[in-house]
Amino acid sequence: MVEASRELKLSCHCGTNTHTFTVPLSSLPLPAHFCNCNISRRISGSLLTSYISLPSTSPTSPNPDLSALTPYKSSDILTRYFCTTCGTHMYLEYASDGHFEAATGTLIVESTDGIVDFKAHIWVEDTPDGGASNFITAINGNPLPRYLREPDQSEEAPLSFQLSTTITHGATGSIRAHCHCTGTQFFIHPPNPSSKTASSSYPDLLVPYHSGSPANPQNYPWWLPYPTRYLAGTCTCVSCRRCSGFDITFWAFIPTCNISLDSAGTIPFSRNPYWGTMKTYRSSGNVTRTFCSVCGANVFWDGDARQSIVDVAVGLLDAGSGALAQELLAWWPGRVSFCEEGINKGLVGGLEEGLRDWAERRKGEGFVATGTFPVV
Repeated sequence: MVEASRELKLSCHCGTNTHTFTVPLSSLPLPAHFCNCNISRRISGSLLTSYISLPSTSPTSPNPDLSALTPYKSSDILTRYFCTTCGTHMYLEYASDGHFEAATGTLIVESTDGIVDFKAHIWVEDTPDGGASNFITAINGNPLPRYLREPDQSEEAPLSFQLSTTITHGATGSIRAHCHCTGTQFFIHPPNPSSKTASSSYPDLLVPYHSGSPANPQNYPWWLPYPTRYLAGTCTCVSCRRCSGFDITFWAFIPTCNISLDSAGTIPFSRNPYWGTMKTYRSSGNVTRTFCSVCGANVFWDGDARQSIVDVAVGLLDAGSGALAQELLAWWPGRVSFCEEGINKGLVGGLEEGLRDWAERRKGEGFVATGTFPVV
């Protein structure tokens, strides 16, 4: 008797890489882990990456077609593959046995609830402030273990985990940002009087596009919830997921006047052209995304209507305090941007609840964006 199976399809954002494979129904849901390690953050720009194992044999696609993908050997253990056109991370290939894993955000289904089972956080010690494992502590009411290294083989990190020294309120100098191969690097400088001269409507993170107007006629500087820190938040929209390959993206809203190509701030941010190994991709009619053409790291979300502010992928930051860069960033716990489009409702719900719980735990410490924004 042939075991019942399900065909699963995955694709990059531009559709150049579209593959199918089958899995036995008895294997569902497929286990996945959130990796917080330094390499994962640098090759993706995200604070978390997650993959599912592909079957060793599959009637529809025994081996994925890699011809339109760029390989990047991120270590002696792994080669990663991302779309050469749009930058979507698609696969891991293990050197030890040649097996492949697929990025969870590439699945083309209505929902991955019941298909992907997020089991735990791993390599939390690399953060070293707990990183985004602070934001997702449970899914569907089930606690998510936070392992310092490998799952089930290392110590678990408590919610109070922090290897770094005391975090200061405000960065004292520029903070370097770079991809894993360092082909793209730049510096973010602390807010200054020029930071307030930027202009932008409100993002979906603060004003849901589906329920209200994002207009900001008074040009309130929402990107500066505190004088010394920029706003940062999470997004689960379709385009971010499909362009990165992962379920959650993590963005900081930075005025372009506070970004430079050197630590001294003498070489300013530039769009024409972008610099280093960055490659551009128009993910919609009014948005340019950039990614490293060598290692695949997502770098910027750059909207045509937001010329003086860009979204910077937080996973690239070299902040002394840790992955959350809290000396420079204040995280918004009030909403997950485009939570309505999240492909895994259990995960999105866990993220929303986890952000609120994290903000409550950090209350009074000044590292959370908790103000009321005067939306008109």
